[in-house]
Amino acid sequence: MPGAGGSVAAGSNEDGLGLEPPINDRLRDTGTGGPLCGHGASRDHERRRVTVPGVTAAELDAATMRSLAPYLAPQVGILLGAGASIAAGLPSWELLAQRLLTRTGVAPSQESARRLLDSQDPLLVAEAARARSGDWEGDLRAALYGSDPEPDPAALHLAVAGLAAARAAGDVSLNTLNFDPLLGNALRDALAELGSTATVVERWTDAAGPRGAYTVNHLHGLLGTGTGSATGVLLTLSDFLDVAAQPHPWQVTTLAEGLSRGPLIIAGTSYRDPDIRQWLHDLRSPHPKVVLVARQGLGLDRESYAAVIPALQKQWDALGVTPIFLHDHADAAQALRELPHLADAAYQSPTQRAAQLIGALAANFDTMQAQHSRQLASDLDRLRPHLGDEANLTLWLVDGGGQLLRWSAPDRVYRTFNDLRVVVPGYDSPWLSGRCLGQDDILVEDLTADSRGATQRWKSVVAAPIPVDIPGGPAFSAAVLSSATVLTLDDVAAGDWETLLGELASEWAPRLTGTIVTR
Repeated sequence: MPGAGGSVAAGSNEDGLGLEPPINDRLRDTGTGGPLCGHGASRDHERRRVTVPGVTAAELDAATMRSLAPYLAPQVGILLGAGASIAAGLPSWELLAQRLLTRTGVAPSQESARRLLDSQDPLLVAEAARARSGDWEGDLRAALYGSDPEPDPAALHLAVAGLAAARAAGDVSLNTLNFDPLLGNALRDALAELGSTATVVERWTDAAGPRGAYTVNHLHGLLGTGTGSATGVLLTLSDFLDVAAQPHPWQVTTLAEGLSRGPLIIAGTSYRDPDIRQWLHDLRSPHPKVVLVARQGLGLDRESYAAVIPALQKQWDALGVTPIFLHDHADAAQALRELPHLADAAYQSPTQRAAQLIGALAANFDTMQAQHSRQLASDLDRLRPHLGDEANLTLWLVDGGGQLLRWSAPDRVYRTFNDLRVVVPGYDSPWLSGRCLGQDDILVEDLTADSRGATQRWKSVVAAPIPVDIPGGPAFSAAVLSSATVLTLDDVAAGDWETLLGELASEWAPRLTGTIVTR
């Protein structure tokens, strides 16, 4: 499990903490552990346990959380990159550039746009698109949002907003590289939930926000879905050269001011941002800087990620930034939610809290299996009006070591842990339940013949995370409820299905945590 100076394998005791191995490993050692079946990929693929540096939110262990302890300070800075908004459904830099190239006529197709991006400096390619554009602001807005309304904030926006709203204005310096206003929107909602009437200011120039207001610094400019000026947007080569020519850009001054008061936490960005590399290199402060590096942001599988981690470590070390290696952007969001709790005497990491849950259930395995199977059968009856008679419902649980166990189903009662299939979670999991946990969001999918497999009859599936509130830390998703039907999404009331499954997932949260309290 990674720490400030590097990384060790998930669930290991390499740092001498005396951390327990995953509950499933402990049970397997006594002859009662192993994997099972469900919606998704092949049995052989899911039986293989993959252990590489980096963690999912369910793998955030004591060693990883301890590495974040230096960033628990009265004042802290946050810097969000594109990964935060990609998780909300907005395009990556590559996709944004492709849209601009085709929209402005620089490239005749998406494929030619991709080839152009592969062979040219991306900033220069963006410059070419602006030169051909007759309405740069309109083209930017169309490429960023399309015809869709402004999306809802994603996990990282919500986590940062919650951290800031719980403190006085200015105690958390809020900085984003994204053009969208999603962080500001999330902050307004978080303040409203707390009953605060404080003002949130979106800043994209050197003019500072009013005293007493929460300010979101858009270091690369701001562009919402409505009409308005795109002044301050940094996207092309000339944009960045103009900033580099300034002796004291307001972006660098803003970051420096925040770093002079406390540590800086970077999330959702990558080493590829040229100005960020320069800005971070130039910042000198006694306060530490950390970057939460997500495998999702690099688009790598687990093995490839493990191979490049040493190089990534050296890159960030050269900038004076400590990297912590994670798998998904939602993992960084959970780490930020954990941050205010690290000083609590009774604090336990997500892996420890998940082990509490699975341990309580394992202690009463037969009783819990029968009880949960009956409850799922009742829940499935509530879903059938939307899905038809041929449908299924599955409860998945995190095993205390970052793996996902297919715990219960309405049509069977498992006799031992040997019957429980093990699924590796993450943004690229072949199982929707695994991706649901990795993205910490409700996911809906039509299953293709390839993804279903030759013997699978399910054609569509919805999965919803189950956030549980276990003593020792904040709520986190330690379970998933997934539902499948033989009908396609076009043949069902998908919106009603998604809504009802979310309601059922909410009902399962106290049912699961009550097991710990009453064991």
